[in-house]
Amino acid sequence: MRKTFYIFIAAIALASCKVSVSENHNGKLAYHQLVQGKDSAILAKRYIPFSKTLNFRDIGGIKTMDGKTVRLGKIYRSGNLAELGNDEFTKFNATHIGRVYDLRTDHEIKGKEDHLPPNVEYLHMPTVADNEGEIAQLKKKVINGEISESMARDMTTQFYEDAVSVNVKALRNIIKSIAESDEPVLYHCSAGKDRTGIVSALILSILHVDRETIVNEYLLSNYYRNAQAEKTLGKAKMGKIIKRKMDLKAVEVLTTVEEGFINATFNTIDTKYGGMDSFIQNQLGIDQKTRMRLVEKFTK
Repeated sequence: MRKTFYIFIAAIALASCKVSVSENHNGKLAYHQLVQGKDSAILAKRYIPFSKTLNFRDIGGIKTMDGKTVRLGKIYRSGNLAELGNDEFTKFNATHIGRVYDLRTDHEIKGKEDHLPPNVEYLHMPTVADNEGEIAQLKKKVINGEISESMARDMTTQFYEDAVSVNVKALRNIIKSIAESDEPVLYHCSAGKDRTGIVSALILSILHVDRETIVNEYLLSNYYRNAQAEKTLGKAKMGKIIKRKMDLKAVEVLTTVEEGFINATFNTIDTKYGGMDSFIQNQLGIDQKTRMRLVEKFTK
């Protein structure tokens, strides 16, 4: 139930801007700031706009606690790539991404398969299981007002906790595969915010990025998804005319990333596994020697 509830919320889009950004004279995103302690890093050219592919960004350009910077052009994250246009392949290939990891379930992918350039390797590595029909049932519950704002928040928080306990094996396989790749990679789920956000948080932790910076990077999904989110909320408001019990606040929770969600992942790692370093070594299977090699590979 928890897993399927999460898969459903990943398909809804609502966000609120929680991070300030700067734009160039063309109105396109030029840079944003991520705070690291008392300092801030200006991260240029991390966001790559596509027509219908949302939340596409490079996780590089971020400062680490040991004074290095995560390399740009190595690791990307996004929402699903089902609507990547043929006319956008040139822009996509300019990133030199050679491998795409799809974190969605079979049920999510059906009818929304990734549309990729022929030279890109596709790997399906779902992070959760799904039983056919459960998503439709959950959607009906939301529409009928059977899921309240507090229920939505509790269930989403639980998913973030389960991600590093119940589903840790899937995360281990994905992160180790990404780490072993010799070419730039991209990973995505449906919305590119929750499962993708957790994977990003763990990769940045491996590279010694502090938690405050990781949380701020995670919250950027609320900005990058804002236009689509407002469109979906508008549809939900129209639906409420007929389905009056539907809780719009629940819809908002389900389509937004919150600091408390990713902190639920961090708190589980701290309490269940004794901290991030222990989790990386014992649960992700990345020993100190391997971690040092990854730091050398993905930072400068």
